[in-house]
Amino acid sequence: MVAESIIKDEMIRHLTENELIIQSQHGFLLCKSCSTNLLNYLNEVTSALDSGLSYDVIMIDFRRAFDLVPFRHMIRKLEAHGIVGDVLRWISDWTRDRVQRVVLNGESSTWVEVLSSVVQGSVLGPVLFIIFINDIDLVLSDPSVKIFKYADDSKLGRPIRSDEDSAVLQSSLDNVYKWSLKWGMEIHPMKTKVLHFGYSNPRHTYMLNGVKVTSDSTAKDLGVIIHESCKPSQHVSMIARKANGVLAQLHRTLVSRDRDIVLQLYKIFVRPILESAVAAWCPWERKDIDVLERVQRRATRLVPAIGGREYADRLIICNLTTLEQRRERGDAIEVFKMMNGFTHVNISDFFNFTSQRHDTSTRSVTNKLLVPEKCRLDVRKHFFSNRIVQIWNELPLEVRESETINCFKNIYDEWTCSSR
Repeated sequence: MVAESIIKDEMIRHLTENELIIQSQHGFLLCKSCSTNLLNYLNEVTSALDSGLSYDVIMIDFRRAFDLVPFRHMIRKLEAHGIVGDVLRWISDWTRDRVQRVVLNGESSTWVEVLSSVVQGSVLGPVLFIIFINDIDLVLSDPSVKIFKYADDSKLGRPIRSDEDSAVLQSSLDNVYKWSLKWGMEIHPMKTKVLHFGYSNPRHTYMLNGVKVTSDSTAKDLGVIIHESCKPSQHVSMIARKANGVLAQLHRTLVSRDRDIVLQLYKIFVRPILESAVAAWCPWERKDIDVLERVQRRATRLVPAIGGREYADRLIICNLTTLEQRRERGDAIEVFKMMNGFTHVNISDFFNFTSQRHDTSTRSVTNKLLVPEKCRLDVRKHFFSNRIVQIWNELPLEVRESETINCFKNIYDEWTCSSR
């Protein structure tokens, strides 16, 4: 495990410094995450919708993706990415003479040689897979077709203006299918889905190896329920139900109701459910905001001796803020990370700066202020890249120009406390 960790770190450093991994990949990489994947994806979708266009997304499901990677193909791709010499020979030896068997109720099958896999459960496995799938982008000949990858979770999408656009997306899907056949992978036709975004979407039919791709109004993507309307209401209902279930379990099993214990358990087991990748699906309708806030209201009532107080008083006693305020803080942190290279995304895809409007150096230019985008639809108006503009521009200069993330958080919290 130690040797694997050292080799993995050096491989990631080599891939990052030489920019060998295509930007569409967000899985198992430094400064990338589920949030960056969903933000890039939904930024394209909401931008198209606000421009009056429809948008089709095909969510590709690779059958047993991590198990079907052929060793011989994987070694070829490692070499193509500059991983050679002793490291390549070590990985080649690491894949040889692997066997497996099944044990059930004390009975075991015969040993069978393993010829494919990135060895699930290994330290190296995820890195080997993103190298293996890296060149799938190269089969997309039309630049208007975008692919968004998180390890084996891949999405193809493009704006739909006419039948020709649908044909281009179909051609891209065909090319991805041919790529999978060439490299020994399988796409599951029954689990691959298409989402048709836009009220006037013509809802074209797409085929995968002669099988119609299932059309659905919702899809679970990296733990987030995406609806074809781009509204987060269904996801909010799902996570609130899940968080309330966990909170009920804590309520039944807790012996000590000490305030610190209750709050620690809430922060560890409940609040992360309500905030996972929240920058991508942040609710804006009051009914959805209240659904999430009620979970925290219920959690603060578990603290002894304060259950009868007003919610605002309970928050002060527990040293908490509302979840709505935490989402604003999270958005500001995400912008800071993007601007300072802590998150690897193309920031020009999300924001327009005042410096792009002025030739001379003015205070608003040097302070990295953002320019709001004119939006027609609420789904675009309340998307991350627009809802944060006013909040970011109102931050004091010392907050925006903090040197580290922790410094930004501390100064932001101090300013928030003093201003509220």
